[in-house]
Amino acid sequence: MMYAQVEISEAEYPRVEYQRRQQFWDPIRLALFTLAIVAIIGIAIGIVTHFVVEDDKSFYYLASFKVTNIKYKENYGIRSSREFRERSHQIERMISRIFRRSSGGGRFIKSHVIKLSPDEQGVNVLMVLMFRYPSTDSAERVKKKIERILHQNLKIKQLPLTINKPSFSLTPIDNKKMRNLLNSRCGIRTTSSNMPLPASSSTERIVQGRETAMDGEWPWQASLQLVGAGHQCGASLISNMWLLTAAHCFRRNKDPSQWIATFGTTITPPAVKRSLGKIILHENYHRDTNENDIALAQLTTRVEFSNIVQRVCLPDSSIKLPPKTSVFVTGFGSIVDDGPTQNKLRQARVETISTDVCNRKDVYDGLITPGMLCAGFMEGKVDACKGDSGGPLVYDNHDIWYIVGIVSWGQSCALPKKPGVYTRVTKYRDWIASKTGI
Repeated sequence: MMYAQVEISEAEYPRVEYQRRQQFWDPIRLALFTLAIVAIIGIAIGIVTHFVVEDDKSFYYLASFKVTNIKYKENYGIRSSREFRERSHQIERMISRIFRRSSGGGRFIKSHVIKLSPDEQGVNVLMVLMFRYPSTDSAERVKKKIERILHQNLKIKQLPLTINKPSFSLTPIDNKKMRNLLNSRCGIRTTSSNMPLPASSSTERIVQGRETAMDGEWPWQASLQLVGAGHQCGASLISNMWLLTAAHCFRRNKDPSQWIATFGTTITPPAVKRSLGKIILHENYHRDTNENDIALAQLTTRVEFSNIVQRVCLPDSSIKLPPKTSVFVTGFGSIVDDGPTQNKLRQARVETISTDVCNRKDVYDGLITPGMLCAGFMEGKVDACKGDSGGPLVYDNHDIWYIVGIVSWGQSCALPKKPGVYTRVTKYRDWIASKTGI
């Protein structure tokens, strides 16, 4: 990744000399001053005690209920489908509105739909709810509070979806069960405390200039390494067995036994390490034109999903990103043209650029085919670079992350009018499914 280096010189402020004045303490002033100090100390102790006693803890619940004013669609059973995504988001938004508008709504953190299944009356919903309450509370007491808020809202509010009240059930679950349920959903990022990591956190950190990724921020990122030669390319985890990457990564060597994949925010030491069992290149990959620059790599043993290792969502083939959509590219590649591989994972926010603009004579002069996607900035400065190849270009849709591009090619790194060119994943959705069943 290339970053524009901005150096801010520290301003030199003139020292101001203040005249010293002799203080005069009479007994009354001294007594008042002492009382004020004692009061401040008392308040400080009270605040500290309050926060120690009221130390918040995470509470997780499995909620199930019936929605009776919608009909079940076959695609609700496919989590990567547009129908599942849109309906899930509608349900999550409604639940969020119910809790956030109630008193103590700040206790609600997030909800995630896990499953939509058919019911005679409509659709069965299974979802995880996350809250923060004082650690002095019990799971049962918190459950009663949640149920009270919910039933009050179902009585008064006009909601877009009709929840069948008697069907609503809430079960306390532990951290591990919650993690396992979330693992059934792709593209979700969580911190080590299992709290969701919102999409905004990555943008804020780029603005603040800390370019290195945090643990669990891009948990699908892998490093592909040739035995004895080290890091060659990036890749993205799309299931517990399959990686998606670029075909050109295997130009030198297609023998899976010579490759390993590592996960985590550093190459050394890796958080998780796996051997490759199979490499599948696109049958029509053309190295001269970079067309169909896509490949799959199968791990010899599956990975366990965790906060650090997680799969990214594959997009529905119908997804269309308008120009100037904010997307992120990540990798261990060099930060200057032909520079060394970075041990720490880096990230860059870039924007999609239309194929028409990218095919202009002064940009890539017609070299961009329908299976390619341009992203970056026309003024340059931020881009993927050597060693980032095969890595992900991801897009956030309501805190669920989708891989929309694979780092493929570009002229040098971060030059004006030479943005990064990525393999357009939506065009290869059927090809991926035909090889992996995903």
